[in-house]
Amino acid sequence: MSQLSRRQVLVGLSSAGITTLLAGGRVVRDPFLSGDGGYNCYRTPGLAISKLGTVLAFCGGRVDNCRDEGNIDVVLRRSSDGGRNWGPLQVIANDGPNPCKIPLPVVLVNGRILLLWLWNASVQREADRGKRFVRISHSDDDGRSWAPSRDITAQVRLPDWKPWYGIGPGHGIVKQLEPAAGRIVVPARHGLPGRGSASHLLLSDDGGSNWRVGAVAGFSPSSESTVAELGDGSLMLNSRSNGGQRIVSISRDGGLSMASSGPEPQLIEPHNGCQASLLTYGFGPGQQATLLFSNPVDPSQRTNGRIRLSSDNGRSWSRGFGYGKGPGSFSGYSDLARFDNGDVALLVESGASFRKARDNQRHGGIAFQRIPIDLIRAG
Repeated sequence: MSQLSRRQVLVGLSSAGITTLLAGGRVVRDPFLSGDGGYNCYRTPGLAISKLGTVLAFCGGRVDNCRDEGNIDVVLRRSSDGGRNWGPLQVIANDGPNPCKIPLPVVLVNGRILLLWLWNASVQREADRGKRFVRISHSDDDGRSWAPSRDITAQVRLPDWKPWYGIGPGHGIVKQLEPAAGRIVVPARHGLPGRGSASHLLLSDDGGSNWRVGAVAGFSPSSESTVAELGDGSLMLNSRSNGGQRIVSISRDGGLSMASSGPEPQLIEPHNGCQASLLTYGFGPGQQATLLFSNPVDPSQRTNGRIRLSSDNGRSWSRGFGYGKGPGSFSGYSDLARFDNGDVALLVESGASFRKARDNQRHGGIAFQRIPIDLIRAG
């Protein structure tokens, strides 16, 4: 496992696109273009902004094709100027033909950056999947270097769950409010024999050294998920499903149990689901939080990517700000973060057309956008 835990390589990309400044001060950049850097395809973005203001864009670099199995590495690019320019590609985890994937960052209060990801033995088909493991590393130098990874699977998967397991994709959070202020919370998912998948939370109260399983969404099926904190200290777990509506689950005790769980008809998604991102933008008076939510707002296809805003703990949502490349363009998995000045960072799978399945015209790469919050509020 030495490759997996220690190999960090800097790769110069042949192209990274052109920085585009659009109306309203919006910045658009392409840090990952399919075919560059020795990777046929880039997928599953994870986004963080460090305590020093550095943008860290993670994803899975897929060597051979865009499929979910095969030779996949965890890769990273860093930007120290708010996303206008990007440093070389770093390979954080590489284990040859065995996929390392779904990078999920968490920025701690002390500046340490945790990174969780998944590993499994190489298989040719999804039907051959066996056991998937959760690994964790950290950086104390703003993402320039990473500690050897370790396996935490035994802490985060219960014995009666299926061995195939998932986290995120996206980012984790540190709770800011009571109950359990300072707790690290990571969204995850599992399956039970004879039942569909269910989303759940992973919790750490010691900076990521030890982990335990927290609350499980009561509604099933629920799958890939994202988590945010509400203005009263509750946690909202927002999950992919297969019914055309997101599944929203609320924990009021710091992530130990769920008080409610069910479909949210305001938040539609394609009928077969798609990963999305939920972000606590800020806290307001009356125990209210402003939330942002990004996903493809279409009942059938991964297109019409939008960021929607709620100023009342997710009870109501705006129509949203469109971030797609145009009508019919592909908008896939995404992740959100906030700059100190209030601008919003978006990292999103993008392409020319949603109709071009599993090739470089659909998965053209992963785009970065820096969006002033006023544009989103006006949506």
